[in-house]
Amino acid sequence: MKKSRTKPVAAAAMILACGLLALFIAYSTQAGKEAALLDRTGAAVIWGLPVAKLIFNVAAAGTVGPLALALFALPPKGRAFSKALALAGVSAVLWTAAAAAISVLTFHSLANLPLFSEGSGAIFVSFLTDVDAGRRGALTVLITATVALLCFGIQGQLAVAVTAVLASSGLIPLALNSHAAGGANHADSTVSVVMHMAAAAIWIGGLAALVLLRRTLGTELLVAVRRYSTLALLSFLALALSGVAAGLTGIGTVQGLASQYGLILLAKTAVLGLLGLFGALHRRWILTKLESTPGKARTAFATLAVAELAVMAAGSGLAAALARTPPPTVSQAAPAQVSLRVPGVVDVFSSWKPDALWIFLCAVAVFLYAAGVRRIRNRGGHWPAYRAGLWFTGVALLFLVTNGGLRVYQEYLISAHVVTQMFLIAVVPLLLVPGAPLTLARLAVAPRQDGTIGGAEALTTTLRPVLSAASAPYFAAAGLAAVMAVLYYTPLLDYSSRTQFGYQGMALLALFSGSLFTASLAPRAADGPAPSLASRLLTIGAVAALYTVHGWALAQQADQLPDSRRQEWVVTAGQPWDQPVLALVEPAGMAMWIIAAGTLLVAAAAVLFQARRHRDAGARNRSASERAHDLVMSSES
Repeated sequence: MKKSRTKPVAAAAMILACGLLALFIAYSTQAGKEAALLDRTGAAVIWGLPVAKLIFNVAAAGTVGPLALALFALPPKGRAFSKALALAGVSAVLWTAAAAAISVLTFHSLANLPLFSEGSGAIFVSFLTDVDAGRRGALTVLITATVALLCFGIQGQLAVAVTAVLASSGLIPLALNSHAAGGANHADSTVSVVMHMAAAAIWIGGLAALVLLRRTLGTELLVAVRRYSTLALLSFLALALSGVAAGLTGIGTVQGLASQYGLILLAKTAVLGLLGLFGALHRRWILTKLESTPGKARTAFATLAVAELAVMAAGSGLAAALARTPPPTVSQAAPAQVSLRVPGVVDVFSSWKPDALWIFLCAVAVFLYAAGVRRIRNRGGHWPAYRAGLWFTGVALLFLVTNGGLRVYQEYLISAHVVTQMFLIAVVPLLLVPGAPLTLARLAVAPRQDGTIGGAEALTTTLRPVLSAASAPYFAAAGLAAVMAVLYYTPLLDYSSRTQFGYQGMALLALFSGSLFTASLAPRAADGPAPSLASRLLTIGAVAALYTVHGWALAQQADQLPDSRRQEWVVTAGQPWDQPVLALVEPAGMAMWIIAAGTLLVAAAAVLFQARRHRDAGARNRSASERAHDLVMSSES
């Protein structure tokens, strides 16, 4: 009995030691600088913050990872499912304590006060209520405490899904408090940091949960590891992309790699590469052994997983040190104001601003679609090449819009902002929707029978109900009108040009509403009755009127943004012809009209073509039926 407990305790101690050792080595130099600068806080605050951040990361992983594993890999009626929720609940309690400790230590660090100094209590309350950093810390504590309560009381996949989403949102406030949130001279990489933290939490926490639940799973370990392996692969891709994006924002230039921040970043990169090798071993070696010799393979899986968790702990320690180390771009002088000019077609392809989230989404869209087509063809089925071509072209255009020149100039020019939105609403859906990704998924992905959520179940519970409710074109058009109002007549217009969160919200909302409207024009939307030709054409006309009104409003009010942004959204200097006397107002309204007219004409032509083809097919079927009837009558006579 003692022997069986000794190994897990030794493994946990080794993993913890790896994290603390990596944190100490990476942060010791910065700690010395802070000790000289913040001479009143003391070592408890200087070292307490990164240690609390490390515990925060580990506890977040111990909460989010088991929840994700329970949702996608564990049958809801099994013992492993209940134990995973209990593990998430215990971790959430620790997460709440770590978040509270970070709030307290952050206050003392900013106020340059030693812990529990006289009179600090009243100031701390004011910090929690009046200062953004304090309010975000309090929000984190509230979210994590709520997650802890839910984990001990929830049952069923829907409740787990809601709890997992809430737990993931607990990572956002801390990211907003970090130097990733940007400033006057530091780009906003908050979304990349949140994406990085969420991917790491799913990867680390899921693996730790599998190790702890391996005996409970028994013969189901193979299925759980295989499903987790897919989550780990997606997490690795998201972790790599977001890490590169946040790292490039932090170091600024190649010379920044020689800084303390850059060295820690290089060490994290090496850890990520090593973890990639561990992942390859799991997929190529462990899964094969679990299929052939399950008994012996469990020991091999546990050994490899513990070694991988030790490396992950070291990476978490480096991440905690990196969060407390100022990047070199913070100490650089503010960059000179960029001279605005009217961008040309070449600028759309020559200027780039990589976005980790959209790179990840586009890569996953290409991979999953290609895998689905390959699976159908391996079964002897057929998938039209033109549908695949439209899908891949649409994803390529989506990648260009969200990462290319339009992404760069939409922060300065309202015309580029409008073109970006119109491409996401009107142009990209015209390519993606005919690719029929839902039909492909229905043919390629088999539903699960054990109550877990896979690809088929995720589509059934999320997208299909929405498409079914929006089967009537006028309903989808009303939703599009509401989205247009939100995008242009709410603070999201200004917020989406300033911050990553605002831009991602605008882009996702525009793409979803445009895809929903385009899908509603299909001969048969979702699984409901086919909309009539007249209703589809009338809806297209109504949307044309909608675009006309919005374009006219933009043409009349090119400076409709708040006063602080009006000059930045009107090109008055740096024209290609170098005539500063002439002021060129951006053609935002004209851009909307041109794109809307082109896409709606294409949509109307497609609707008419589909209706004619459907009518011709019906006529052929009737003719064949009549000929068969004549043959029967002639044979009887």
